[in-house]
Amino acid sequence: MNEASVIRLLFRGLPPAGNSGGPSALPFSPEEAAASPLCPPPADTPWKEGGTGGIFWLERAEPGLPGPLYITGAATSTLDAARVLLEAGAFPEHASLLSLSQSAGRGQMRRNWSSPSGNLYSALRLPVSGPFAGFAAAPACGALVAEALAAEHCPVMLKWPNDILQPAPGFRPGVMPGREDCRKVGGMLLEERHGALIAGIGLNLTSCPPVSSLRDNYAFSAGVLLDESGAPLLGRGQEIGKENKDIVTIFTLWRRLAGHMFSCYASKNSPEPWWPELAQKHLAFKGCRVTLADACPEREAMVRTPCEGLVDGVTASGALRLNTAYGTETFLGGSLLPGRESLSSSSE
Repeated sequence: MNEASVIRLLFRGLPPAGNSGGPSALPFSPEEAAASPLCPPPADTPWKEGGTGGIFWLERAEPGLPGPLYITGAATSTLDAARVLLEAGAFPEHASLLSLSQSAGRGQMRRNWSSPSGNLYSALRLPVSGPFAGFAAAPACGALVAEALAAEHCPVMLKWPNDILQPAPGFRPGVMPGREDCRKVGGMLLEERHGALIAGIGLNLTSCPPVSSLRDNYAFSAGVLLDESGAPLLGRGQEIGKENKDIVTIFTLWRRLAGHMFSCYASKNSPEPWWPELAQKHLAFKGCRVTLADACPEREAMVRTPCEGLVDGVTASGALRLNTAYGTETFLGGSLLPGRESLSSSSE
């Protein structure tokens, strides 16, 4: 059996990650998985037992996957579960993992990420080459996610460096949106472990945090990911065409997204930097005035923080390019917020 084209159900769970104490994932039987929002598709081939290094799974073929796909029940986080598999030598490049829920999901700055059952929580091992070998890894991964969602008739925008936004009814192209004119529907967090780069990717498919749970200086409200017709992705039938009729579970959605991401990466991977053009295609707020709080300039001589300017694009190094009062400047870090005018108008 081709290792890349298998799904592996972690029916005995996973041991702790590091010194955390409790299991990183709880046992998840085939019956529990079939009745869950993850719901792997039925198959004619039976599950086959396998495992390595004290980790056990039930395995079966699943054509079209770029790497083995693991399925867990409730986990501390997909990144924790992926770390355990990585340390057991069972998480090669392009392998991925789906978790039913997370009890300790984390986002940027280690903030808690609300992770109830029903949304998509994944981990994906990226190759440590090209843009993924440096700072550009986060926006490059975000560009691939945005491109994959666009292929699923789900237009989104990449808020540099690693948030996924979707326009709300008040959104106007070319005008910086206020807090309620866009919704944060997903995001990514990258962690390096033992020389491997793992991307934790989350998408709000059925629920999102209320405004009351967001930090005081949040940029945009949270929302649920919708397709171009304004309908939820889960349970979508044949209205877009026969090709998409199987997008009914988190599993089938992720299988397609992972396939899109791998195909896009494989087709564009070359010595030349391919990803800035892809990021520019989906980049949020192009030509709009923004504030970059906690700005981390690419050049040490630039020390202004926060910084205001017009979004001009991203560079091959992964930096955000802003046209400021001092000229074109590039930044490797910071929190991207609506410009002061947008903040004022959204609060009136």
